[in-house]
Amino acid sequence: MRLSLLWLALLGLSSGCRSHPFGEVDRATSGTHLDQAEADVRAGNHARALERLAEVHEVEGLEPDLRAREERLIDEAARGQFALLAEASSDELMDLFDSKLPERVRARAGILAADRMLAEGRRITAVRQVKKVDEKLPGHPERVLAGDVLARAGLSLIQDDRRYNLLFHYRPRGVQALEYMVVHYPLEPRCPQAYFALSEVYERDGDFDQAIDRSEELLLYHPESAYAPAASARLPYLRLCRLGRDDYDRGELLRARGELAAWLESYPGHELAGWVGDLVHECQTRLVRSDLYLAGYYERTRTPAGQHLHAARAHSLALEAGLEEEAAAAQRLLGPPERESGPSPETAAPPTERP
Repeated sequence: MRLSLLWLALLGLSSGCRSHPFGEVDRATSGTHLDQAEADVRAGNHARALERLAEVHEVEGLEPDLRAREERLIDEAARGQFALLAEASSDELMDLFDSKLPERVRARAGILAADRMLAEGRRITAVRQVKKVDEKLPGHPERVLAGDVLARAGLSLIQDDRRYNLLFHYRPRGVQALEYMVVHYPLEPRCPQAYFALSEVYERDGDFDQAIDRSEELLLYHPESAYAPAASARLPYLRLCRLGRDDYDRGELLRARGELAAWLESYPGHELAGWVGDLVHECQTRLVRSDLYLAGYYERTRTPAGQHLHAARAHSLALEAGLEEEAAAAQRLLGPPERESGPSPETAAPPTERP
């Protein structure tokens, strides 16, 4: 007999007008129903036991000892039924999730259903199921498995550049899943990987503000993770990408240069050190060009003080970075170098007569 047949009675538990397959269950008859449920558990008929116990669970004002017995029997029957459903479809687990049993049992069934959906290749449906459990049973105790399902589904989707139903892309669904995970499941071990993947996708889409935010959050909440070195190197790189023009925000250039210098000090010999060194050179070049642009502006507006200030700074940094063309351009804006002054012919001492 298919396992789903065991749950035909449970389907009626979610309807507004339901029948009582075991007769009327109230405070007076609850003890008898608990005896019968316990007998079902001992006989291995966990589905029938859960049907009885769901009825007893609805009774209000049950005596404390009977309520404790009911809770114990529910846990025992649920464990047995979950063992039977180890290879069952997600639909059969959803029947249990939609029942009137205690929240802890429904939450277990709901998240196991999401896990089964993921195993069946239904990644988007699995994410929706986790959200459904969170909405219906906030604060449920199955957060470890729920976070794991979100991480596996989201990371798979965000790396999938294919389409489904001809029009829709998988990657945005992965973004949604991981964004939900890092907010609602911040203790999930793969949150650092999620932050890093989100930053990469936002960069690819040209949304540098979001890319920077996710890298900063990774470093704030997971500073010791394996993704922290790469994220801290990407952060100044993303700042450089965000600057459309070098003269827009010199402060961002200086901030990026400081972050790069700190990275090289913190991670000497790291495999990314060569790339970071190239970023330092890029940052210095853009700082020089920023000053050259401003010096040229002050030259056109005939503001000698501003022209000299920016040209001198560009010249110094260009020499330090080995930028010969930029150093020559800065020197032109500074004017010809002053010759070393010596004694004039009029004030020079006369040659000493020989004896």
